[in-house]
Amino acid sequence: MNSSTSFKIKYDNDLVELAGYHAYISHRTNDRLKVNGNDYLVVNTRYDHPSGLDAMTVVNDKTGELTIVFAGTADKKDVFTDAQLLSKIIPAQIQAANDYYGEMAIKYGKITNVCGNSLGGATTNAVGVAHPEVKAVTLNPALLPEGIVDPNQSYSNITNYFSIYDVLTKTEMALGLDNRIPGNRYEINNGIPEFSKLATNHTGYLRENDGRQYYTIGQKGQPGYGVIYVDADTHIMTNFWTGKPLYGGSQKIEINEGNLRILEHSLETDVHQQLSRAKEYMKHSLEIVEHETSKFRQRVQKLQETFTDSFENQVGDPIFKGITSTGNMFKFQIDILLTFLNKAEGYCRSLNLILNSPPMELVEHIYHVNISVEHLFDQARGYLNQIKQQIEELTNVFHFLIHEKVPELFKGGADHFADAVVGEINGHYQIIDRNHGKVSKQLSEFTQQVSDTATTFAQRDQALAAAIGSKSSFAEGTIDVQKTNNYHLEASKYMTLRMRLKQVHLDLVFEKLKTTLYKMVLPLLITIQKVLSTIESVLETTSFTIKNIMTNIVIYGNVKSLVLSLFTDYEDKVRAKVRQALAPLDEAAATVEGVRKGVDRLILHFPRLVNNLRPYIDSALFHPGNYMNLHFYNTAAVNIFKDMQLLFKDIVFQLSDEKGLSIEALCKVSKDVLKNMGALEEQVQRVTLT
Repeated sequence: MNSSTSFKIKYDNDLVELAGYHAYISHRTNDRLKVNGNDYLVVNTRYDHPSGLDAMTVVNDKTGELTIVFAGTADKKDVFTDAQLLSKIIPAQIQAANDYYGEMAIKYGKITNVCGNSLGGATTNAVGVAHPEVKAVTLNPALLPEGIVDPNQSYSNITNYFSIYDVLTKTEMALGLDNRIPGNRYEINNGIPEFSKLATNHTGYLRENDGRQYYTIGQKGQPGYGVIYVDADTHIMTNFWTGKPLYGGSQKIEINEGNLRILEHSLETDVHQQLSRAKEYMKHSLEIVEHETSKFRQRVQKLQETFTDSFENQVGDPIFKGITSTGNMFKFQIDILLTFLNKAEGYCRSLNLILNSPPMELVEHIYHVNISVEHLFDQARGYLNQIKQQIEELTNVFHFLIHEKVPELFKGGADHFADAVVGEINGHYQIIDRNHGKVSKQLSEFTQQVSDTATTFAQRDQALAAAIGSKSSFAEGTIDVQKTNNYHLEASKYMTLRMRLKQVHLDLVFEKLKTTLYKMVLPLLITIQKVLSTIESVLETTSFTIKNIMTNIVIYGNVKSLVLSLFTDYEDKVRAKVRQALAPLDEAAATVEGVRKGVDRLILHFPRLVNNLRPYIDSALFHPGNYMNLHFYNTAAVNIFKDMQLLFKDIVFQLSDEKGLSIEALCKVSKDVLKNMGALEEQVQRVTLT
């Protein structure tokens, strides 16, 4: 390939990688660095400077250009300098950077570039302000001290790249301090929107021993397992022909065979590579969605089990074990109470036999006293049987909620899916997948059309030259060119709420479930509580009545004693039967109190138990970790589509206003590709949390 079709070095991309990655590695003199396929030699290093300055000077093997690379915050001295940058004080490290620049210029000659990240970005900009002849490039720079930047100067030699998820630069902008960052400022689409990625979002790079520049997403062997690349320089979009960044506009190039070949090559390599990466991200997303779809029954069952566990085990009382299905433990406690009552009633019947014996009948005749407690037992037994019926009703309500209402929590969405959130995302993703296939085909055809057009340029030029050389007439031949097919992307009615869909659905179904629980379960529990309290009162009255028998029958010291003195063994018999009757009654009273307190606790903790169901419903609708991974993958894909649109806007610009019909046709196709790229980005954007 001749010089006219050679590919330009993407200087800013190299400078950003040097600033965000290599600057933080303690390179030695004569180390060789590979940066985006370009070779650099380290010719000088400056570490452990008293001011905290860390810097190195490298030379590009191909161009011979010298670049100074300043490192960002690394130690306590750097932290001190960071603090000084917020004031009017000129930190020693700023002066040291300027001194180092001057020293390197004297030693090696012209310094073409300076670059840095964070604090290194501030020192870079300070040198750029002081030396307008040098090209200064930063990634997420810190502020310069107040007073260094002249608001009347444009500082066109300085370019600052801000990562979209970098906290430092966003904070600087929010505080209105951008006037202390000189030069041009451009936002690039790198990083992962997660707090744990704060450091790499700022430096733009990982510093792993193996040099890898990606984060692993998911678990190995699980659906959705993959990687997301974070290297900042890959998101700096440059002109295919000049290598210059596209953010400040682009210069028009001549449309000829050589430049068309460059476009063809760039489409086949850079664009294809980036779109393949976006495709990989979306493939992992689809794997996650399809995995959630396949686990629908398990997710429903798991939520049902959680619902059951919440009301059977979370209160901490064994009587509620099985309350959502049979209620047998609760019923068993009622049966025990009935047994106690039956025992007490039996003893009371024996007591009545004594009380109704001839001596006592004589006393009753004298005092007109009728001693009997049997009617109290019938009352208590009636209440206990009522509670058994209410327990049966409660278990039926829980069975209805678990087997009917819980599955309904999943229903909804644009097509009333049985699995609303997963179903709608899956439906949307099927459309995205088909549309991505269309864009890929359209791009391949466009690439071929560019190639065919370049070939046409060459053949026409050769034929014309031959005609001129032979002094014959020029005859146009027929050349096959890839035809243009129309690719209309499929619209999607899904995910209009974006990934807020899950939150909206969760809010809706949880409130419905909460209302149902308060309407159907809580009133039954309150009724059971009241009946248990009534039974406690009845048992207390029964016990009191039996205890008063001995008070009403005084054996010695009154008229009764004159009658009963002839039958002294009756007193002992009465006392014995009273004690026998009171024993099961006391056990029954203690049991009722324990059961009632258990119901009290369930009522008291009912709001907490209900609210605790919410995160489990959230997890069942779509696993939170997988949901977040969807967001990460799709955000990464969206960022690529944004970058590609920037590239295609430049392609459209380059192909516009050309007189040749073939170039005009190429321009129309490039516009269609740009349009479809934007539509695809919008659809993928819907499956993000932004």
